[in-house]
Amino acid sequence: MFVVNSIFPKAERAPVTIRLFVNGLLALALLTYAAVGITDVERQARTPIVVMLSLDGFRHDYLEQYPQQGKNLRRMANSGLQVAGLIPGFPSSTFPSHYSIVTGLHPGKHGIIGNSFFDRSRDAIYRLGDRDAVEDGSWYGGEPLWVAAEKAGLRSASFFWVGSEADIQDIRPSYYKIYDGGVPNGVRVNQVLDWLALPWGERPNLVTLYFSLVDTAGHRYGPESKEVAQAIASADKQVGRLLDGLAKIQHPVYLLISSDHGMHEVDASQTIFLEEHIALDQWRGEHRIVPGGAYAFFYSADDSLVARTREALAAVSGLAVIDPQNFDALLNFPQRGSRIPNLVAVADAPKYIGFKRGQDRKPPRGAHGYLPQNTPTMKGIFYASGPRIPTQTRLAAIENVHIYPLVLDLLNIENQSAIDGDPSVLVPYLRD
Repeated sequence: MFVVNSIFPKAERAPVTIRLFVNGLLALALLTYAAVGITDVERQARTPIVVMLSLDGFRHDYLEQYPQQGKNLRRMANSGLQVAGLIPGFPSSTFPSHYSIVTGLHPGKHGIIGNSFFDRSRDAIYRLGDRDAVEDGSWYGGEPLWVAAEKAGLRSASFFWVGSEADIQDIRPSYYKIYDGGVPNGVRVNQVLDWLALPWGERPNLVTLYFSLVDTAGHRYGPESKEVAQAIASADKQVGRLLDGLAKIQHPVYLLISSDHGMHEVDASQTIFLEEHIALDQWRGEHRIVPGGAYAFFYSADDSLVARTREALAAVSGLAVIDPQNFDALLNFPQRGSRIPNLVAVADAPKYIGFKRGQDRKPPRGAHGYLPQNTPTMKGIFYASGPRIPTQTRLAAIENVHIYPLVLDLLNIENQSAIDGDPSVLVPYLRD
């Protein structure tokens, strides 16, 4: 039995007859897939359950900074493995980082190189708010964990995760939700526990879950604010409910809690306005600037325009200007590709990149996206607990791509694709 959301998140968006017709087609497509990826009930029953929870924007030091607000998180971290920091790739942003965790690939290889970016071959921009793009599997490279699980005869479920709504390799999780940030975190936890109460054959072995409230508070009020403390307390309460629910399951269960990036306080007075340094009117039409707050991507086939822009921006204090020949070493980007910019500019925290003074919206109080190797506050968290994970295991900071081979090992799935994640980083810490 496949349970999915309608492709119309709100019923009133289309007439009933159209919704029934389209959902009928969707059901037919899912049944067609089921004939290819048939659930192996016996394998399901002997495979552990892995639950992956993402706490968006949860900085690596928040538990130390707000000790009274994260008691359940601390309890969970102490029951297993904890790293000193989870290092995102570049950019240290939500979409690329989340997708790196579930593919084991740096953004330059899986293709989601930002929350927004331009693809020359499509002559189109991918934006996190564009539902057509977000749900189109052809934008996404690599093999997400839920695709690997479904191929292996297991079921997977996702209550939000980047890529989980898309038909990647023509496969989606058995159960998934269309993103709606208004759904309370308690409802999300309830659904996960309901999924895990299903009988084998329907129960997922892999579940992804996502909370955004800590990130939202960090952007609006800054990482040192009382609102962030309140958001951590709220998230921690639901983590406690999740821990209690998982403890009642009569089956080996692993809980992995990570975050996509950290957060840095922004000094709005240090905003770098591009119009004060380059001729913005030349960057129109086929010449594009895709902003990312802490960084900006420049796309142009005009080598002269790119050279002039590079020279002008290189003179700006607190702004790193990176050429394609340095992409691999600094960004883990290839030098060329349909989505790879001709130039990348990255601000030094706490600076921020804007377009025009007096016309831009005021920068957020907190931001991410900065070069992770230069900005320790970009590090997130990673905690893992379960039967094979020794308590009080403490490790140095690791890159987020190394989570992927750990999850495959826990699910007893052999990796079938080239990845950046290295099994030797985390897998040796598992008990036999």
